[in-house]
Order: sequence, then C-alpha cells, then structure tokens
Amino acid sequence: MQEPATAPWGLSISNADLEKLKAGFEPQDQDDKWRVSATDQSLNGTISIHLARSGTGKELYVLVVKPSDGGNSGSAVKIEAITWEQNKGGIRISEEQAKKEVVIITRRLLECGFDALPEYDVSDLWNHPAAQLGAN
Repeated sequence: MQEPATAPWGLSISNADLEKLKAGFEPQDQDDKWRVSATDQSLNGTISIHLARSGTGKELYVLVVKPSDGGNSGSAVKIEAITWEQNKGGIRISEEQAKKEVVIITRRLLECGFDALPEYDVSDLWNHPAAQLGAN
C-alpha cells in the first residue's frame, strides 16, 4: 500500500463468517476482480485477511481478526482493526468508506453475513462522495 491507514473496528462476526473469510477467494478468470486470502498469526492469536485486486495483486484492505477463545461462551469473533489504501487513484478513501467497501466485497464474494451491519448498495463501491466530479 502506498498510503495505508489503520483504524480499530471492534465488529463482532459469526464463526461462519470467520470460516468464509479464512477460506478466502481465488479468482478463476479475468472477470474475478478480487483475491481474498488469510494469514494466520498464531503467535498472537489473530488472523489477517487480505483483500487485493486480482489483476494487479495490489492489496487494498487488511482485516485483523481475533477468533473467539473457544471455551468461553462470552467471547466473540471480532474484526479488531482494518488497514486500507487511502488513495485509490487520486480518490481519498475514508475509514467509513473502507469498512463499507470491505463488507460489500466480502458479502458478494464470500457470502459473509455481517449480521450486525445494514445492507449496503453495491454501487457504493464506486459511487461515493469522494469519487464525484467536483468533490473536494
């Protein structure tokens, strides 16, 4: 990433969504625009989920996920933080927009639920305020 930013998230997700994120997505042809992969950070108990453009390999988002500790029923799987590319071809991406884009992409590619979040319109991937002509 050229201009990365990192922010806490604290989003609780289901074990099913965690498994889908860990399984990732490998593009099958040029129509598949994204690659999703996981890196297990066993030493600190977290998993990094990487979202990259398939054609260029350019990583645009990384999620840091903390799985539940298994035995404790009160512990939940959480996306602890997000790192994203702030400058996408001259368009500035805010923390809110980055989070929304990750949710849209993973819902479409991996069929993640992210039940705690509202449904977003897929057009929000390219139709956000910073991308409008004349936006400051």
